[in-house]
Amino acid sequence: MLKNYFLVAYRTLLRYKGYALLNILGLGLGLTCTVLIFQVLKFQFSFDTYHTKKDRTYRVVTEFSGESTEYQSGVPLPLGQALRNDYSFLEKVAMTYLQYNTLVSVPNSRPFKKFEEEETLTYAEPSYFDILDYQWLAGNPKHALDQPNTVVMTRRMAEKYFGLANPIGLRLRINNDLDLKVSGILADIPENTDQRQELFISWATLPGYKNNVAYKLDDWGGVSSRTHCLVLLRKGTSPASVEQALKGFVKKYHPDDYKEIRHPLISLTDFHFSAEYNEQLTVTQLYALASVGLFLLLTACINFVNLATAQALKRSKEVGVRKVMGGTNGQLFWQFIAETGLITLTAIAFAVLLVELLAPVLSQWVHQASDLNLLGTFDLFSDPLLLIFLAVLLIVVTLLAGSYPGLILAGFQPVAALKGKISTQQVGGMSIRRGLVVVQFTLTQLLLIGTLVVTQQMDFFRGKDIGYDPTSIVLVNLPTTDQINLQTLRNRLLQVSGVEQLSFSSTPPTSGNNNRSNHHFDNRQKEEIWDVNTKGGDAQYLQTYGLKLVAGTNLPESDSIRGFLVNEAYAEKLGRLPQEIVGRSLELWGFKAPIVGVVKNWNNLSLQNRIEPVTIFPFPKAYQYVGLKVRSSHLPQTLGGIEGVWNETFPDYLYKQSFLDQRIAKAYETEQLMLQLVRVFSFIAIFIGCLGLYGLVSFMAAQKTKEIGVRKVLGASVGQILTLFGTEFGRLILLAFVVAAPLGGWIMTNWLEGYTYKIHLGWQTYAGAMLLTLLVTLCTVSWQSYRAATTNPVKSLKSE
Repeated sequence: MLKNYFLVAYRTLLRYKGYALLNILGLGLGLTCTVLIFQVLKFQFSFDTYHTKKDRTYRVVTEFSGESTEYQSGVPLPLGQALRNDYSFLEKVAMTYLQYNTLVSVPNSRPFKKFEEEETLTYAEPSYFDILDYQWLAGNPKHALDQPNTVVMTRRMAEKYFGLANPIGLRLRINNDLDLKVSGILADIPENTDQRQELFISWATLPGYKNNVAYKLDDWGGVSSRTHCLVLLRKGTSPASVEQALKGFVKKYHPDDYKEIRHPLISLTDFHFSAEYNEQLTVTQLYALASVGLFLLLTACINFVNLATAQALKRSKEVGVRKVMGGTNGQLFWQFIAETGLITLTAIAFAVLLVELLAPVLSQWVHQASDLNLLGTFDLFSDPLLLIFLAVLLIVVTLLAGSYPGLILAGFQPVAALKGKISTQQVGGMSIRRGLVVVQFTLTQLLLIGTLVVTQQMDFFRGKDIGYDPTSIVLVNLPTTDQINLQTLRNRLLQVSGVEQLSFSSTPPTSGNNNRSNHHFDNRQKEEIWDVNTKGGDAQYLQTYGLKLVAGTNLPESDSIRGFLVNEAYAEKLGRLPQEIVGRSLELWGFKAPIVGVVKNWNNLSLQNRIEPVTIFPFPKAYQYVGLKVRSSHLPQTLGGIEGVWNETFPDYLYKQSFLDQRIAKAYETEQLMLQLVRVFSFIAIFIGCLGLYGLVSFMAAQKTKEIGVRKVLGASVGQILTLFGTEFGRLILLAFVVAAPLGGWIMTNWLEGYTYKIHLGWQTYAGAMLLTLLVTLCTVSWQSYRAATTNPVKSLKSE
């Protein structure tokens, strides 16, 4: 019986090729998006779930409370040892310290090999490998990082530095001043982990490394986002009990400000989605993607229903013959389900082929747009979960799309079917098809409203005045300021044609890596309850970046702290006017000097955050960048000149430059990625909707054949006939808009609440979505409507 069902289904689809192709195309596109979104969700929710002790592994983070709550993924450097000393319910504690922009070289290599590693290097305690699962290819996991000046690396990094040679016992050099011996090799890390480091230097190296953080190892006053703490709870220990115990711990080690500091725990698997601590896609964004996938799948199924019920008119005589020959309603129903299953199976095969082709392109596109790892590796036949999902899709889509048309076909009366007297009501009625199209239009308009709002928000980000002009600013990394004369370097760079101004600083005005510090204002005995963002910068900082003074004067030329600049937000926090705090003292980092000037507010963080208090002061030891204001004309020659001076000054280091405006744009990479995805999915939803409209207008044209003929005989013009169709679809679009507009407005208003600086939704957004829907509808139905309107009325009146 099953073989007969599918054989007849195959022959039927060959007979109605156009109908089959439209359905395969519509379902295939919807399923392609669904499979891609499923792959994204499956990959994102799998982060760090492969660790065997994941249920007991937690990240310790820091939370500052005051007038507002601040979140920091890092912890004080001595926290790990203190936890080990004070608590027995922690089975393992592991500290790590991430080092950015590190020069790694291979001594005595020919030719000399040197590489810059942005975020792949970290200092780690040996217990790190007792908590997390790594596969060891060489070396002793228990003792590989016991000794100072040892390093463990992944196979990928070993091949990068040493080729195919056995690296155990060989040496690496860090920043030209630290030699390390390779003591272990790890298998390459999986893609689905937030622990992306591949070079692990022994924690015991830190105390003797003069260029690092040895002086902070006992400092409880500083918290850096580079310093992380992993803990493994003993079996039976609850996170809540640990957090309760940590309240006393904080009071012990932060006696002066324990009321404002917490050290919460975040589970290893939850950390990936923690928006406060990790710059990845959030659970809300993933649920939004899942909703889009469901929308597209539902839209594709609605298309199928509309096309199938329209096709039912052409198959009425076939059904009549089958019933006269003894076919039952159940047999006819399952016959149509078999046809639907065959179409769905073909659409799934088409979707898998598209995903195989598109997944690498999508991954590359995402990688170019952001640092996010979106969907991992797509491998159909080695992924049982994906195979199960496809099987479930086949069953669900077949039943969802095929049941209603199957029941309609099976319900035809044989006599009426053979005479071609099937009425509109017998093929489901126009009201049901109208309802389906309204649902389809509603989903499409929701996607369009979302696309327009995200686009406007991104345009707002790009166009908003952030308080200075970041264009034409080139940032060049400084490897060290201890061994060079900054004034000599300044003079040489200013001699490069096209360089107008330059400034040495720890960070540019807008940066995601701002340091925060406690401070005293104006001889007050107690510290302020709020922190200030600190930026080391020279006297040329304001002029180079275009920041403006509102009170006082600029910093004096000096290599030491003889004065501070603060922004307007600092004065506002104090409840003072800018002029009132000029000349008052500020104590920070153990230095005390007067506030010499107040700078007009600028966005020191991204536009997702409010403007915070900032102070600028000269501190050459902290300078990591030279910012150069350059002319846009002859830019390649200017950049080449800058690189030449840099290479002559730092011949043992790698040159690295970036443009400040591009760095600022990276702060919005997640929003930009979501915008691009929503645009693509909106286009696909519109295209699938067009196929459904084609099915509905075909059905309407077939149903109104005689009506159109009568109207034309009575003198109706082509325009009046076209208006008949236009009015029908205009009502459907208007009804969908009444549902989509308030729902879309509510969803996007909630989304915008996550931004300090945001657009305000206006009628233009909703009007744009509706007009675009009308335009697409007009383009879709116009040809079929025109054909029906220009048909010879004699032929129309003869039709049955």
